[in-house]
Amino acid sequence: MTDLALKSAPAMEPGILYTERQFGLLELHADSLEKLNAAGQAILDGMGAKPEDQLKPQILYHDIIENLSDQHAIILNRSREASILVLGVALLIYEMAPALFACVAANEAERAVPRAVINDVQMMGATGRVFMSGSLAEMRLARETITAKLESIPGRQ
Repeated sequence: MTDLALKSAPAMEPGILYTERQFGLLELHADSLEKLNAAGQAILDGMGAKPEDQLKPQILYHDIIENLSDQHAIILNRSREASILVLGVALLIYEMAPALFACVAANEAERAVPRAVINDVQMMGATGRVFMSGSLAEMRLARETITAKLESIPGRQ
């Protein structure tokens, strides 16, 4: 996949390459959307696939923890590599499959609630998660936005 993408647009820069048995991830950066689209099409052509062959995202779980306690923050911050959680905020936890849709979810939520803090996005593997914090109203809006976006994405079951 990487070979197909980079040969179709050699000026692109790879960001992440993660491989596993069932789900992998290739992140590419380019100075134009046209180059990224060409790379994506080259990958699809090489696989003999079409965009509509993608898996439809499945919503596995979501919850909002209100008024995060210091114990919540301490235990959750131990495994975070992104922004830390702080006492008193509302925490949105959203899980979906495949994992890469966590990127889509985080992007849509951040557009809807720009003041919210994205604490973690787990986008590799079979299931993905978004951890996001802010006010309770902001987290409700983020949850609604993510749900609407994921439900609107076409694909096979």
